[in-house]
Amino acid sequence: MVKTIWQKLKAERQTDTQTLWNNEVSANIFLAKTMLATALLALIFILLSLFNIIWCNNTTLLFLCIAIFVLVFPAVICFIYKGDKEWLKSVLLFFYCIVFAMIQAVFGHNVVLCFVFPVVLSVRYYSKYVTASTAFLTFLFSGVSEYIGVALGYGRLDLNMTELPSGTVLTIPDSMLLRDAVDIMLIDRNRLWLHTLQNSFLPKIIIFILLSNICVVIAGKGRKAILEQKKETEKLERLSTELNLASEIQNNVLPNIFPVYPDRKEFDLYASMKTAKEVGGDFYDFFFIDDDHIGLVMADVSGKGIGAALFMMVSRTLIKTRSQVGGTPSEILYDVNNQLCEGNTAHLFVTVWLGILEISTGKLITANAGHEHPAIRKKDGTYILNVYKHSPVCGAISGLKYKEHEFVLDPGDTLFVYTDGVPEANNADNELLGTDRMLEILNRDPGAAPDKVLTNVMDGINEFVAGAEQFDDITMLCIRYNGN
Repeated sequence: MVKTIWQKLKAERQTDTQTLWNNEVSANIFLAKTMLATALLALIFILLSLFNIIWCNNTTLLFLCIAIFVLVFPAVICFIYKGDKEWLKSVLLFFYCIVFAMIQAVFGHNVVLCFVFPVVLSVRYYSKYVTASTAFLTFLFSGVSEYIGVALGYGRLDLNMTELPSGTVLTIPDSMLLRDAVDIMLIDRNRLWLHTLQNSFLPKIIIFILLSNICVVIAGKGRKAILEQKKETEKLERLSTELNLASEIQNNVLPNIFPVYPDRKEFDLYASMKTAKEVGGDFYDFFFIDDDHIGLVMADVSGKGIGAALFMMVSRTLIKTRSQVGGTPSEILYDVNNQLCEGNTAHLFVTVWLGILEISTGKLITANAGHEHPAIRKKDGTYILNVYKHSPVCGAISGLKYKEHEFVLDPGDTLFVYTDGVPEANNADNELLGTDRMLEILNRDPGAAPDKVLTNVMDGINEFVAGAEQFDDITMLCIRYNGN
C-alpha cells in the first residue's frame, strides 16, 4: 500500500502545474504557522501548570516539552526555505502526526479525535495521495500511542475499562489521578488494552476512517478543480491572444493613416473606429473607383466578437471588390447582398451606407441598406439629418433591390456618417445619446475640419456616458468637399 501511494505521489507530482506548486508552498507555510500556534498552546499549558493554575503531572509536562521542540524545529526549517522545497510537506506532516500521537498517549480519552487534525490540514495541499498518506501514518501512530498510553501507563486510566484485583480499595484525593492512586502492576494491562481497543479506540477509528475518506475526496476534487481552472485560464489566454491578433488585423486592414490622399485637394477625409470589444463588427472604407470617383462605405455587422469580425471582413472585401468593377450603389449592394446570403447559416447581416462621390462635380449617389441617416452640413450652415426611407439590410434575403438617393455637395459642404454606436451610446442611467444630442454636439463647432469633427463627437460621447461601459462599436467618417 505504501509503495502504491508513493508511486501515485510521484506520478501526480509530474503533472503538477506552477499553480499547484505555488499552492504547495503556501500550504507549507500555513502548516508551519499552525504548528507554531500548537506549540504556543502547549507552552501556555506548561506555564499554567508551573504557576499552579492547573495541575499536571511530570510525565505530561515532559511530553509537552518534547512536543514543543518537535513542532518548532520543522516549522523553523520551513520558514528558512520559505516553504519552497518538495520534501517539506512530508517533514511537516510527519512531525505533526508525531505530536498528536504523543498528545493522545498522555491525555488519552480526554482528547478524543485530536489525531484527525493532521489529516484535515493535509487537504490544503489538494492531493488525495498526500491526504491518504497522512491518514495512514496517523492511523499507525494513533494505534501505537493508544497502546503506549494505556498498556504502559503513560495515559490516564479509565475506571470503566480497568479491572482491579478483588478487594482493592481506592482512596483518591481530588488532586490525584487514577494512575497515581493505583499500582500499575496490579492491573491486567492486556485486558485493559483489549477493553480500550473495544470501547475507545475502535469507535474513534471508525469515525477517523469516515473523516479521512471525506478529506481524501475533498483533496482530489480540489486538485481537479485547480487543474480544470488552469486549462480554462490557458484557453482564455489563447482566446485573448487570438482576439488581439484579430483586432490588430482588423485595424490594419482598414485605412487608418490620415490625412489620406494628401495630393487630392478636392476633399478632406477622416474616419475612426472604437470597438466595444477586442474585435468589432463595424467598418468604414474609402477607395478610388477611378480618378474622378471615390467610394465611401459605413457598415455595421449584426452581433459581436470573432463571428461578426469575420463577416465584416467578407462584407468589406465584397463591397470594395464589386465597387471597383463599376456600377451604381444599388447595383453594387444587389450583388453583394446575394453573395452574402449564400451559405449564411449563421444568419448574420450587415447594414451598409454606400456612397459614390463624383469629385469633379460634387454629385453623390448613395444607397442605404438599413443604416443610420447621415448628417449633412451645407457651407456656413448647421448639421441636419438627411432622412429618407431605408432599404433592407444585406445578407438577410437574396434578390433584393436597393433604392438610390442623389444629392450634390457644394464646395465647403461636409458629410458625417456613422454607425448606431454613436446615437446609442448610453450613460449610467441607460439613457441613450440619440441623434438630437449628436447633432447638438456637431453644431457646437459646425465649421470644424473633418478630423476635429470626429474628435468633437468622441469628446461629446465621453462626456455624456461619463465612463459607463459601452456595448456597441463607435465608428465615424467625415468628408468635406472642397471642389476643384
